Amino acid sequence: MGDPHGPPVARPPIASIESGLQGAFARALRDLVRHTRCTRSAVWAHDEAGRPRVLAARLPGARIEAPNPEVLDAACALEGPVDLGTPAAGPVLGTIPASHGLHAAAPIAPGPDGATAVILMGHDAEPPGRVRPRNLAVLGKTASLLSSDARTASAARRLLRLDDHVRRLDRLAALGGLVAEIVHEIRNPLVSVKTFLQLLPERIDDPEFRESFLSVASDELRRVERLLDVVLEHGRPAPAAREDDAAEVGAALEGAARLVAHRAADQGVAVEVAAVEGNLVVPLAADGLRQVVLNLLLNALDATPSGGSIRLGASATDDAIEIRVDDDGPGIPETLAEHLFEPFVTTREGAPGGLGLAITRRIVEEAGGRVGATPRAEGGTRFAVALPRGR
Repeated sequence: MGDPHGPPVARPPIASIESGLQGAFARALRDLVRHTRCTRSAVWAHDEAGRPRVLAARLPGARIEAPNPEVLDAACALEGPVDLGTPAAGPVLGTIPASHGLHAAAPIAPGPDGATAVILMGHDAEPPGRVRPRNLAVLGKTASLLSSDARTASAARRLLRLDDHVRRLDRLAALGGLVAEIVHEIRNPLVSVKTFLQLLPERIDDPEFRESFLSVASDELRRVERLLDVVLEHGRPAPAAREDDAAEVGAALEGAARLVAHRAADQGVAVEVAAVEGNLVVPLAADGLRQVVLNLLLNALDATPSGGSIRLGASATDDAIEIRVDDDGPGIPETLAEHLFEPFVTTREGAPGGLGLAITRRIVEEAGGRVGATPRAEGGTRFAVALPRGR
C-alpha cells in the first residue's frame, strides 16, 4: 500500500542523540579542567539496562573504570556537589577517592525521576576533604548545565520511541484497512465462482461452459491466494515497483466483462466492450489493472437499471492511456461527488461496501495515474482512468 502521509521525515537515530550527548560531556570535562585545574574528571551514568558505565573521562596516562552499581546509585542520589572526603559523602561514596582518584561529585539530573548520571573530579593539590568551595561551585554549575543537555537528549529519545510506537500503530491501522479491502476483493471472485456453480447443474453437458467455468474458477481462486499473500506480507517492507510490470488494456477489459457477464444478464444490463486499437500496455501488474476495471464495472452495474447498458473502452495519446467505463445510471449525487473515492462512501442505501472506488484510486495513483468521474451529457456517469503508457 502507498503511504497516505507522504515520504518519511528524516530523523536522527537514538545512537546519534547519544553521540551528541557524549560530545557535550567531553566538552564539559574539558571546561571543568580549564576552570578548576583538576587533574582527573569523569562522567558516570546508567546504560539502558541500568548498568554503570563511563560516558566521558579525562585522566592523563590512565583509565577511569566504571563504579559498582551501589556507588553509582549513591552518587546519583546526591542533591548537589559534595566533597567525597567529608562526612556528607557517607561511607559508600567515601570509597571513590581511593578506588578511582576522584575527590568530588555532583549529580546530573535529566528529569523529575532523579539523576541517572554524575560528574566527578579529582585534584592532586586538593585531597579528599579539602576541595576548594570555589571548585565545588564550578562542579555544581557544570552539572547543572549538563542536566539541561541530558533533559534535551532524554526528551529526544522519548520522542523517537513515541514516533516508533505511533508508526507501529499506524501500520496496525493500515493492516486493519487492508483486511477490509481484502474482504471486499475476495467477495468479487467468490461471486463469480458461485454464479458458475449455480449454473453448473443445468449446463454440465455444455463443453464450452465447462471449459469457461474451469478457466474462471482457477483464475479467481489463484487471485484469492494472491490477495491473502498480501496480508501475510504486509509486515515486511514493501518492495520497489517492478520495472517489468505491464498489463494489456484490451485483455483487462475483456476479462472483466466476462467475469460479470452472468450477473449483468440476470440484471438485464448489457455490457459492451469497444475494440481497442493497437497493443495498449500500462505499467501495472495484470491483477492490478483487472481489479481497477472490475471495480469500476461492478460500480457501474450497481448503478445501471434493467434495460440499460455499460460501455467499456480505451484510447491512447502520446504518453498516456485512458480507460473509460460509461453507465446509464442516475448519476452521482452532488453531496457525494467530492467524497466518491473515499473509503466506505457508497450510493447503495443500507448495503455494505464503499471500498471499491477507494481501492481503485489507490492502485491507479500508485502507478502514477489518476481516476475521476464526470456526468455524461446523455445521462449516467463516465469513470475515466488515465495511466502512463507502458513499454
